[in-house]
Amino acid sequence: MALPSNYRWIAVGKLAIRNRKNSPHYAPEFVIADLIDALRDRIADETVFRPYAKETKLMWCRDLTEGNEYFQLLLQLGDKNVSDMSYYNFQTDESRDIEKEEDEGGHFGAHILIKREPDDFGNHLILIEKVPGIQFSSVKDHLGWICRHEKYEKEARDENGKIKRFTPVIQIVGHQSRTIREALRTGVLQDIEFVSSEATHDNGLDEEPSIREVIHEAKWDIRRRLNEEQATGLLSRINPFRQQRGMPDDTQVFVRIKADNGQVRQTEIMYDGTEALEQAFIQNELVRDFETPLTQRYNRLRADMVEKIQAVGDAQAT
Repeated sequence: MALPSNYRWIAVGKLAIRNRKNSPHYAPEFVIADLIDALRDRIADETVFRPYAKETKLMWCRDLTEGNEYFQLLLQLGDKNVSDMSYYNFQTDESRDIEKEEDEGGHFGAHILIKREPDDFGNHLILIEKVPGIQFSSVKDHLGWICRHEKYEKEARDENGKIKRFTPVIQIVGHQSRTIREALRTGVLQDIEFVSSEATHDNGLDEEPSIREVIHEAKWDIRRRLNEEQATGLLSRINPFRQQRGMPDDTQVFVRIKADNGQVRQTEIMYDGTEALEQAFIQNELVRDFETPLTQRYNRLRADMVEKIQAVGDAQAT
């Protein structure tokens, strides 16, 4: 999957590091510092690579920076299951295929920011740059794997004085767990946005750096309270609208709902009509306007991306 060069979507969620549900009362507490210390130790020992999916995928993190408010991670993914790349020349109507070698795979990178201070419930804000293969579930699995080593376990004595060992559990869930249906009952439907992209070739040569990504946007400005029947009717018009406009199949559709407290939440929907009302209300935010084009992978943390993601995180407290 090709990624745009001038924008990314940021998934907003919350991370908790806890004991297992059936842990005894004497189990030691785990905090975010335990996770960061384990990651720092693995980086120092160069034991950062985790193969999975029958060793067709490899995930690792060798970049960790501790900012004043956020831990900054660069998570990398190698995926052998991606297909070969193909490019189309808009001038000549010819295609060019690039075949990967047997031991090669797609390489994707994602910035991840974790807020240092937890909220009142012990959860830490987590912000994830969305790229293929890196999402809440895969990040949760990887952070859990980081801690699954005897070096990072904690000990405690039970009632009989016997030493027991404990390993933390990582939980990550999307920000705002309500469905669209529930959010609409007390909120105002602000708008519905359609976002698609295409590559343009200013001089017709697909190997020149003049290739750039252009975002096409359309928006339905609603700003009204809608009952369930009205909302269902409106959402059922999404697919016909996309087809009439000739929008590609991978066009993303986002719904924004404003709550009574003034907060605006956004979620991507995958279907229309009544099914859309049942979509989980997980917030995604767009970061864009990068002076240097974004790449599919990164050699190091990008200061401009970190700054823009942090701005998304800071906005959650307003």
